[in-house]
Amino acid sequence: MTESTNVGGESGARSEGSSTGSAADDVRQAFAGLPLDQKISTLIQVELDMLGDAVSSVVSAVSKAVDDVARACETSEESGPATSGAGGQASTS
Repeated sequence: MTESTNVGGESGARSEGSSTGSAADDVRQAFAGLPLDQKISTLIQVELDMLGDAVSSVVSAVSKAVDDVARACETSEESGPATSGAGGQASTS
């Protein structure tokens, strides 16, 4: 694998046997040919897609955490409390 820097400044690993006409280069060339308003529209769509993916990831992580907490609470309720609460103590009045 070799490290390469692309036109946009981002770097990425490429296998030594990859062809020079990669799909990313084709997309860059097609994007370069677009009028400015379509470029802006395309960039906004890509950013919104990435934002949607980020929100989805956060929601999934929170949902998993809540499920884990709920499972932990169910497990502790099934096994019973380690010490009895006020109901198990004798009244000294």
